[in-house]
Amino acid sequence: MAFPQGWPPRAASGRRSIRFYRTGTATANYDSNAFLFYDDIGANVVAPLPYVAPGSVTPVHVGGVAFDTAASPPVYGSGSPSGTGQNAKDAAPREHANAPYTSEAAPKPQIWANTIVVRNKGAGALFISFDGTNDHGRLLAGEVREFRQRYEAGIAIKGDGATPDFEIEAW
Repeated sequence: MAFPQGWPPRAASGRRSIRFYRTGTATANYDSNAFLFYDDIGANVVAPLPYVAPGSVTPVHVGGVAFDTAASPPVYGSGSPSGTGQNAKDAAPREHANAPYTSEAAPKPQIWANTIVVRNKGAGALFISFDGTNDHGRLLAGEVREFRQRYEAGIAIKGDGATPDFEIEAW
């Protein structure tokens, strides 16, 4: 059967829903199964804008829409891409207006999920962490935990002695 006309669906305007799905086997450490949603190609709905050096007047083409950096007022396209934070080539921002610029790298871009579902598909207990250090949930064998309205940019999973299989969905 063919996909219906209009497939794939357009991205929502005003809100962007990520689509993250991962399965695996837990180990005793959170760092073995730590996932940032931004790093998952299927989840990341934000296309980065091309780099434009400060002061450049070179036209930039994004998805067939020309962004003329010399135009006044600027010409903007609509929809994605919508940028993903700073570019590492730019100076890091100042925390306060009078503070000196730093040489720190720009922070890694992130995307956040609204709802996260974790399933323990194994025999042992499964622990969930959103910071990689503290336990934020424990699932016994066969349990499912759903986090609604919890805006997180990643998740880490570990097992309790055994190595339970897990399944993570986030949107």
